[in-house]
Amino acid sequence: MGTRKNYQRKANGNESPLHVLPVASKLIDYTLDLTDNTKHFPKKVRFTIVNRIQDHVLSIYEKLLAANEIYPIQNEEDKARRLSLQRDALTACKMLLFFIELSKKRGYIDTGTFDYWTKITLDVKFMAAAWYKAEQAPAEEAEKAEAPVAEPPTQTEG
Repeated sequence: MGTRKNYQRKANGNESPLHVLPVASKLIDYTLDLTDNTKHFPKKVRFTIVNRIQDHVLSIYEKLLAANEIYPIQNEEDKARRLSLQRDALTACKMLLFFIELSKKRGYIDTGTFDYWTKITLDVKFMAAAWYKAEQAPAEEAEKAEAPVAEPPTQTEG
């Protein structure tokens, strides 16, 4: 996946693999295989539904990769951009889930396909949401640390 390994840094400074990218890649493979199959999606819906599904699934990976590339975070602008890309990826996941549900309602996919496709999409969504939440946590901890701590009232002898 390019020249840079996909890593996220933990608070203790150690690196751990960003596991969402391989799962998102698996989602892309499955989605493209499914949507390119005219037995599932007839040519009449190629430009209305299939292209949108494919755009959203590719967008998910694109946004997650772009967010991962913003490292090290050097300023607040970098952090805001990274969080924005993560939110955009989560929105694309929600849109993809909508299109999966629409495909089931319209009879393009069966229940088994619907269940599996939804599962791998939710895997990506939950992993991305956990990453997003973890990125927000350090900022919240820093704000709490900067807040003045009220000293307990002292008792006076009287």
